[in-house]
Amino acid sequence: MASRPLRITYLLESTELWGGNKVVLEQAELLSDAGHEVTVLSKDAGPTWYPFRLRVVKAARFDASTIPDSDIVIGTYWPTVRDAYEAKRGMAAHLCQGYEGGFKELSSFKTAIDEVYSYRIPKLTVSPHMNKFLEERFNAKTYYIGQMLNGDIFYPQRPIAAGGHPDILNVLVIGPFEADVKNIRTTLEGVAMARNSLSVPLKLVRVSQFAISDDERGIITPDIYRSHVPHPAMGDIYRDSDVLVSMSKAEEGFGLPPLEAMGCGVPTILSRIPSHLSYGDPHDYALFVESDPKAVSEGVQSIWRDRGLRQSLSERGLSVAARYTGESVLERLVRALNEIVAFAGNRSHDI
Repeated sequence: MASRPLRITYLLESTELWGGNKVVLEQAELLSDAGHEVTVLSKDAGPTWYPFRLRVVKAARFDASTIPDSDIVIGTYWPTVRDAYEAKRGMAAHLCQGYEGGFKELSSFKTAIDEVYSYRIPKLTVSPHMNKFLEERFNAKTYYIGQMLNGDIFYPQRPIAAGGHPDILNVLVIGPFEADVKNIRTTLEGVAMARNSLSVPLKLVRVSQFAISDDERGIITPDIYRSHVPHPAMGDIYRDSDVLVSMSKAEEGFGLPPLEAMGCGVPTILSRIPSHLSYGDPHDYALFVESDPKAVSEGVQSIWRDRGLRQSLSERGLSVAARYTGESVLERLVRALNEIVAFAGNRSHDI
């Protein structure tokens, strides 16, 4: 591990309920528990949905007057990466959980985003496919850090694939309808088709950061709709489900819900995108389908009909999820940070 404790500062635009923010908070806790001096700066006072064990320091802006002197300052979203780079309060690094320039909602900022991604600073990634993209597109120095699952929250409870055909099929869909990358519309259209085709009731459970919209309700009315769910409560939601469906688009940086579902022994139906395919090899831990409503519907019906498929997906998903530990993330993270800091000691701010 580290030859000495590192002074590490994370910059968060906010601590609102997003999977990417959870990743930052988990990394900060891991590093702090390992004896490093960790500061989390945010433009708000801290999360209400995650039981963060460290103090969040609120700052209206991120610059040399608010960022503490650090060995390394980690930007976690493209504007905060720019702040880390310009403040020069330590070696700047970029925690990249997905290329924001590919998001439809941020298309008007693409020029500015690409400028930030072109900074000659190291990039920490959560998915292997991001390394290749960043190296080829931006000639970046990358370090794969990976993801972790909290075993106190994400664990199996029910007997795996018990019984024959379920008397009711509980289908879980997670993510905001409003986020283009999550492709919730296609997912829900497929679930609606499956509901009309199955001979048993299909119970749709939706989880989102936001309240349900009229557009979403016009596709299918969920049986249960949960918004702004505290992180510790998510495990029970997964364990009450028979299948999770995620048709995220290729711009998805990782996609935590499928991995969390697998950690709870829940079969998954996934789109064939780089992040979903990066969870493990071979790709037999999920039912991969084309990202269109008909394929989603057929996948849902297959899960209901085929007990053997449910059982194999549950077992393989559990074995894949078991590899995503905090220990492995901490080991890779500390190794990367030490290398970055050592490099900075021998060279200028830029790499």
